[in-house]
Amino acid sequence: MKWLGLLAALLLAACSPRPDVLAQYPARLARVLGTDAPQITPPLLAKGGGRQWALAVPEVTVNLKQGYALRHCDVLGLIGERNAPLGKTAPPSQRFLYELKLLSALSQCHSDDPELTALVSQLVAEKKASLPLVAWRLVSDDQAFLANWRFDHSAMDFAGTASAQTLFLDISALLQAPDEKRMARLEEALGQFENDRILARLNQHLSDATLYLDSVSDLIERHGNKLVCVNGRPGSQAKAVRDFFFSYYGKQVQPYLGELVAADRALKGALWPLISALPHPADPNIAYLAADTPQSLSGQFHQALRRHTQAWQQLLGRCGLRPGQ
Repeated sequence: MKWLGLLAALLLAACSPRPDVLAQYPARLARVLGTDAPQITPPLLAKGGGRQWALAVPEVTVNLKQGYALRHCDVLGLIGERNAPLGKTAPPSQRFLYELKLLSALSQCHSDDPELTALVSQLVAEKKASLPLVAWRLVSDDQAFLANWRFDHSAMDFAGTASAQTLFLDISALLQAPDEKRMARLEEALGQFENDRILARLNQHLSDATLYLDSVSDLIERHGNKLVCVNGRPGSQAKAVRDFFFSYYGKQVQPYLGELVAADRALKGALWPLISALPHPADPNIAYLAADTPQSLSGQFHQALRRHTQAWQQLLGRCGLRPGQ
């Protein structure tokens, strides 16, 4: 079964992609099979984020007497910044950082005064309870994430995969406990995420790839059994199909698919655990864009990839097309 191993290796290898090779894939194969090329116009994904995903974040207020008592906790400066005009209109990322800084300061506030201790404990509990909602606002409505919930047909670039994965993991970790190192790099990481738009590019290209792969599978399943075999050996067209598999698919399409698979696993593997742990609206588009479940965009892509692999396996099993035959 060496040819199966070769096919698996071709699927998993990765090198620099050419963004146009998958779009050309169905037409090129149709030409080799001697049939009409399918007409494919990939649609843009429905946008997410913003008001359609909004959830209210409860405000935790402190009265004058409580504020005076909290002077011992070194948090009045933070509270003052939050209540200032700029603080009230701060972007979701700044609100998230404010909540983390306040939680950190309150957690370090220790007093022999039982009333102050009770107040601090109450505030810490309330802030911890609302922090997931603040984080959801960051993920759904911050400019960096909004740029990644809006879609176009930009060329794929995998350069931002690792930094986006780290960003998602950092936010998840910060929900467990404030961490100065992660907090310090959050804004820069969000800026790069907004600039790279790696999640938006990935999702749109997963959608496009699913369409192209299913189209190729249709071609193979409809026309593959028409290839002529002479005494169990491939005819000229069958040989041309085999050559196409190795020269075009193996050298150009597969490397792109390999990087697409790796980026999808890296990003969704970090993003979905974050989102699934947060309160969020019952909008099926959230899981569709962010999860790696069978019903999600990623799941549909992997299903199309499996079907495509099986179609080629069956075709290459005919009339001596397997490697080494």
